[in-house]
Amino acid sequence: MDERSRVLLSACLGAIVGGLGGYLFLTEDGRRVRERIEPGIDDLLREVRHLRSAVEKARLAAQEGWTAIDELRRSAPPRTMVRPPAPY
Repeated sequence: MDERSRVLLSACLGAIVGGLGGYLFLTEDGRRVRERIEPGIDDLLREVRHLRSAVEKARLAAQEGWTAIDELRRSAPPRTMVRPPAPY
């Protein structure tokens, strides 16, 4: 995508977002729409917070697992190389 296309796309998206924002915040119909969707948005944000918490717990568990593996690897005695007998 060349520079001109990106500028045109950005301008169109900006106009759409601006128009939608104006509708939602500057008209009576927009206020009613916001009143209907706000509870759903609150629920969505609550679920995102729960998901973020679960991801953080999983990350910490994985980090602890890798730490334990590294500690086991360091504490294990060094391996000795045993060569198989030469074939006859």
